[in-house]
Parts: sequence; structure tokens; C-alpha cells
Amino acid sequence: MRDHVIVKNERRALAAYSTNTQPSVSPEFSRFLRGAGAALDWATGSVATPPVGLGAGPVDPEAITAEIRLCDVLLAGAVSALTPIRSDPHYVNGVEHALRWFLELEAEPPVPLDERPEVPAA
Repeated sequence: MRDHVIVKNERRALAAYSTNTQPSVSPEFSRFLRGAGAALDWATGSVATPPVGLGAGPVDPEAITAEIRLCDVLLAGAVSALTPIRSDPHYVNGVEHALRWFLELEAEPPVPLDERPEVPAA
């Protein structure tokens, strides 16, 4: 998992990027950013409920991996009567990307590196 300070700074960058670019960002990318922010909030324990899945419990690599698998199922279009409320594909894609980055399975953070706003270090 990524270092807590790096994750905290990425969450701040997400918030700043969303605020600074809101008028020019597509609605789809805005939902992606919201999903990524919700994922990092959950992964760091700021909120108890997973961004896509239902229920709550300890946040550990297994729970995060299960949330990524659920995102994969939703993005593949395999929905059922048990589909969670948060099934917008752009939001789910943001959740999946942020959690994969959090577990160091993805190199690129949710905020594009070439568009990263200036955010003071925590």
C-alpha cells in the first residue's frame, strides 16, 4: 500500500483539481474524480462505507481487493438484483483506479500528473 502521506496528498490534489477545473471538466470525468475521492476516503478510514460495495468492516488489502473485483464486475456489465446503488460506470472506474493506485497496482495516480494543481504538502 502507498504511504499514508502520499495518499493524503493525492486526496488533496483530487479535491483541488475538482474545484479548479469544474467548469471545464466533462460530467463523466467529474464522476470519475468523485469516485476516486470516495475510494481514497474509504481506503484511509475517513469513511466507514465502501464507495461501491455494501456494508462496512475493517479496511485491509483483502477488503480493498474485494472492492476492486466488484468494480470489475460492474464495469463488465455483470449486474444483478444485488447491484449496489453506486453503479455509474465513470464513478466506478474512478473507484477502481484509485484503489488500484492505493495498492500500488497502478502507477498513475487518479489526478493526471500533467494536470496536477499546486497543492501545498501536508
